[in-house]
Formats: sequence, structure tokens, C-alpha cells
Amino acid sequence: MGVTVVPAYAAIRQGSAAIPLSAPSPGDLGAVRDQIAALARTIPVPADDVPMPETVSGAPGIEGVKVSGAGHRHPRLTSTTGNPATHIIASTGLATVVFTQSFDAFPGVVFTEVPPPTGTMPGQPAYFRVESWIRETMSPTPSGKYVGCVVRSWRGRNLPVMGVLTGIVSLVGVNSIITALTGFDPFGAPATGTTFTCTAVKRSDA
Repeated sequence: MGVTVVPAYAAIRQGSAAIPLSAPSPGDLGAVRDQIAALARTIPVPADDVPMPETVSGAPGIEGVKVSGAGHRHPRLTSTTGNPATHIIASTGLATVVFTQSFDAFPGVVFTEVPPPTGTMPGQPAYFRVESWIRETMSPTPSGKYVGCVVRSWRGRNLPVMGVLTGIVSLVGVNSIITALTGFDPFGAPATGTTFTCTAVKRSDA
């Protein structure tokens, strides 16, 4: 009667008997490797790509088993500045703003008047507009990313003070009122010394 010897890698003890464990077959080893590899693919690993900018409706992403690594940072979409030393309207009615990031297309811009470092806020509000854009290259033709802007500001003002009786009693008085109001700009007061903040936001349509 022949005896087949099977190499044992280990043995388990059951009562007083030791039951040897036989070596796995090559097919078993391959199956185990495949199972381990499949399990490893389900374990999240740190993503090595830069986070994408936000989008209007959001997106779940492509790699479902990757997670953001510690210290990851999303691209900045806004620039908010307000240094009183630079964000102050000059006697020309203008000020220059440099964004803290560049934009591929001109951004949406909001200006807000803020109290000056010393003194109080004027009684009438200030109004702002973008006079021109500052690009990476300005000459001979503006091109490249948008890196800043020139802002123009005006301040509201009261209507001219006129004697009420003069306007009611005489035709000359009525004419004087018409003359005083013709071409009068209620927003034409100078805004020299006005301090402000500037918020520039990447447009969602660009």
C-alpha cells in the first residue's frame, strides 16, 4: 500500500492530534492574489491632482476611491482687497486696484465704500464704476489675463438751495430754478479721499 507525502507548511492541533495543513496549489494562490488586489482597489488613496474650481451645479468626481490629501487647497475664485493706503480715490476721481489673483476673463466687480482710517463717513454715498481694465500686457494692445482695474468714483450731492418765494412769485424766479436744475448732476460731487473695498469674482459664464 503506497503512502503519499504532502509537504506541510503548518499544522493545527485538534485534541491530542496534529493535523497538517497542505501547501496551496498554484491556482489557489492566483485566486487569493486576485481577491487581495480587488480588495486593495476599494481602499481610498490620496488623490495627487489639484482640486478643480467650483462649478454651478457641482460634480461628484471621476475617481470614487480617491480622497483629498491633508493640506489640499482649492483654487481661489475671488479677490477681495481694501488697503486704505491704495484703495482711496485721488483728486482725479480715480484709483488703481490690483487683484490678488488673475482672471482669464474680466471678473464681476463690486466696490463698497468703507469708513476712512480717521474721521467719519460723508453724509452722501459714493458711486463707483470700472473705468478700465489692467491686463498682463497693456501695450501695444491690452491682452492676457485681467490683473486689476482703474475705478472711478463720484459722490451724491444735494439739489441747489433756492428761495421758495422766488420760484413761486415771479416768472424770473421760475426761470432761475429751471436754469439751476438744467444739467445739474446729483451724483457729480467729487469723491476725493473716499476709501473702499474691491471684490472681484470669477464669472460663472467664463
